[in-house]
Amino acid sequence: MSGLFHHLGVEVPGPYLGANASNPKGFYESKWSVRFHEELCSRARMHVMDSRPSAYDDLQAVITPRDRAKLARWVAKVGAEHDQIVVKDPRSVWTQQLWQEAAAADSRDTVFISMLRHPAETIGSRAAYYASADEAKRRRYEVFNVARWVNNQLVSERHTRGRSRSFIGYADLLTDWRGEARRLSDELGVRWPGSIAPDVVSPVDEFITPDLRRVQVRWEDLEIPAELQQIAVEVWEAVLALRAAGGADAQQSAAMDALQLRYQELFERSGAISHDAVEARAAEREREQTPAPAPTPAGDDRPIRDVGARELLGVVGRRAAARVRRRG
Repeated sequence: MSGLFHHLGVEVPGPYLGANASNPKGFYESKWSVRFHEELCSRARMHVMDSRPSAYDDLQAVITPRDRAKLARWVAKVGAEHDQIVVKDPRSVWTQQLWQEAAAADSRDTVFISMLRHPAETIGSRAAYYASADEAKRRRYEVFNVARWVNNQLVSERHTRGRSRSFIGYADLLTDWRGEARRLSDELGVRWPGSIAPDVVSPVDEFITPDLRRVQVRWEDLEIPAELQQIAVEVWEAVLALRAAGGADAQQSAAMDALQLRYQELFERSGAISHDAVEARAAEREREQTPAPAPTPAGDDRPIRDVGARELLGVVGRRAAARVRRRG
């Protein structure tokens, strides 16, 4: 999507993250934006695609006036010579209000575009490039990434509700990018410097091609707990309905609120079930981080009463030195 904007002449601020095996044509994600969001997530001690229902509030709690000013300065600087700016960053799901404030400070309106790709296919694609080769670890990766997908969709919908927004189908973009570009013009008022006319050759024709859909996975190919999968299915159906409605449908937004409550309940119950495993892992990490006692020369662990007069000062001195090393 951001590559589409770039090739049609809309400002997508660089420099960008580099391409990799999962995205050989490039991400078109601003490095500045990525660093900004990763710093906030690190400060909030959360993953950039966190599955916890509390993640949004956790990140809001660490945003400072300095962060707000920093983002506002960047928007003003980038926008000094451009009337339209595109920032594509999945991490921005946690900071949509922050971006709106920064844009408003520069007398700009904000619109939101959500890319819709089937959750099973999204998780299958991520697993193909990022999951462990170990089968058990791979299955676990798939499960918690479905949870992340659900949480991110719920957060994004809730915090763009009532705003100018469009939902774009990933498969639709690959097969008819001009149709999706027209949708953005109609729903958001996007102005394209480059032509999207069907009879005009565009650099986008070479950039967006159907073969970009390299991974196609169905629910049957994954092993996801039934209740989590059902919530993901219903979230997917709701966002598709929002797409069909042009971004606004009170009934579907109410359905998303109900799904948020179901997901939060499932998350809390799952945490209770896995309590002992989580505690055991925490204890293991603590043991790994605790420095081992400094070795003592043979015989230095003897009770003082068993140490002869000639050795006493040496043993006491070595024990004192060992204690200092442990404290240090």
